Amino acid sequence: MSASNWIRFIRNYGPIPTNDNMYDETIQRAIRRLKIAPLVLPAPLIENLLSNFRSADPRSQILTGTAGDGKTYHCREVWCALGGSEDEWNTGGKIQYLEVNTYQLVVVKDLSELEEHESGPLLEQMAEDVSADGSKRVYLVAANHGQLLEKLKTAQGTPTFRAFAGAVEELLVTGANPALSMRLDLWDLSRAPAADMISDVINAFTLHEGWNDCGGCPSKQGEEGYCPIRENRRRLVEDADRNLFRERLTDLVNISEHNGGHFPIRQLLALTANILLGHPDARDGLMSCADVPDIVARGTSSRASIYRNVFGENLKPSRAEKTEVFRKLNLFGVGGETSNLVDNLLVYGADDPLLAEPYAQLILSDPIYGGNPTYNAAQRGYLEGDDPDIRDTFLGLLRTQRQRLFFTLPEELKNTYELWDLTVFRHAGTFLETSKLLSHGRSPPRSVMPMIIRGLNRVFTGMLAQNQDELVLATSGSYSQSKTSPLLDEMISVPRQNGEEVSLVSDGKGGVELVVRVSKGRDPGPVSFPLSATRFEFLGRVADGALPSSFSLECHEDLLAFKARLLSATERRRVVEDDDAGSSDNLVLRFIELGTDGRAQQRRVTVRT
Repeated sequence: MSASNWIRFIRNYGPIPTNDNMYDETIQRAIRRLKIAPLVLPAPLIENLLSNFRSADPRSQILTGTAGDGKTYHCREVWCALGGSEDEWNTGGKIQYLEVNTYQLVVVKDLSELEEHESGPLLEQMAEDVSADGSKRVYLVAANHGQLLEKLKTAQGTPTFRAFAGAVEELLVTGANPALSMRLDLWDLSRAPAADMISDVINAFTLHEGWNDCGGCPSKQGEEGYCPIRENRRRLVEDADRNLFRERLTDLVNISEHNGGHFPIRQLLALTANILLGHPDARDGLMSCADVPDIVARGTSSRASIYRNVFGENLKPSRAEKTEVFRKLNLFGVGGETSNLVDNLLVYGADDPLLAEPYAQLILSDPIYGGNPTYNAAQRGYLEGDDPDIRDTFLGLLRTQRQRLFFTLPEELKNTYELWDLTVFRHAGTFLETSKLLSHGRSPPRSVMPMIIRGLNRVFTGMLAQNQDELVLATSGSYSQSKTSPLLDEMISVPRQNGEEVSLVSDGKGGVELVVRVSKGRDPGPVSFPLSATRFEFLGRVADGALPSSFSLECHEDLLAFKARLLSATERRRVVEDDDAGSSDNLVLRFIELGTDGRAQQRRVTVRT
């Protein structure tokens, strides 16, 4: 196999207009045509599926998820591992049959490909088989969420089928099968964390045997031989035990998932192919071996930077915006966000003696994508002001350098240069540390709870309250969502005291949850609030002084709804504990005032009725 075939194959996975990366079948045809060993992709459920189908009492399995989650890939791997012919899989129909031990395995490659007259009888028979003892048919079905529910609605409504459909819907929502006698499991591949798979996907590309044929490439001949494709691969492979690029990319994916984003395996494949091959001057923005000599000769190799490609900047803006994986990563604003310290280094580092050492370490040490001739010339032109057109060029290169610094800034310097200030999520590092500590049963960093409480108090009161050891629950005196709430309802102790407590806990899925307890004894129950990365950032910004309603209207409304739930809980507590018993002649209003230290405190006003 020649290296050019291997690079041509990688392009099939990239964000190209033909969308060849959309279908497993297309990739399999390319593998056969180019005679390339297939990629070994992360497939977390393969062992579980094989263990089930090889057992004495196998259960039928449904693989669901969104498009690109690898459902067909799982089915094919199981088929081949159980003795099925790969040729038969490639040439066979939509439904495949395989004799395994004492039963027949029925494999549905993609339920959405079946017409209604095909899917209806199949699902009805499946309902009978999974409900009957001793059935000799077992199923492996791949289906997207929506298509699965749609097909269940269109099939016949026998009692057995209705029970089957109900069990599938319950499995989709809760993961639990309400019909324990029904031999059926459902796996939602969209719940597999992409942050755990991104490094494996990069390894599948960069460690493939296809790179072995690069040895005969003309660009490797002589001391001046250079290839941006090989350079990008080298940067993904080197320091595999502590590859900063992979770690920072994993952090971005992790945060995006905590915000509800999902990265199917297909998107991770497109992302990795684009990182390796991206260049704006190549056809479709993806290099082939034939493009390399011209790119090197024109001196535009720096535009193949993996630090740009990861955000799809090698593509036309319209295409990058329509490509889901880049749309999600670009929400972080890497390249557009910065700090004075970083920009001073990038702009004045070459001339300022005080910045000479860090400039050499962080910029000049990378003569390809860092302090390269193109950047150096634009920097000089910008500072000297002799070319009015150089400003826009330099500002574009400045954006690229910020992106590179985000992925290359050494760990020992990331606090000095405030790494996450290069994104819109300035508190993301703290969020990731908090979620990691909580998932391991440990306490969050000491600075986190005061920040969260300060942010909550400022949202709940509409005032710049400094209270950090108590939650100030305030109201405007009505059910309106007023920006300022001057009436005190309760002050809830943050440390555990008299049954009151405010704490951060793990949600069991690697996320963070805020839990408030308002009473002991006959407790109305804890009130919880999931803290996504965006909500965490919102509270951090508000704690730092931002106006609650100016940063994120959605987060502000979510927190006001959370406050309403807390007000209901304290009201239930007062009813249970009969706190309001006493004279009805006087009405005591508790107003919130800010002391000289900025702490909210109460001022009682008695109104005679």
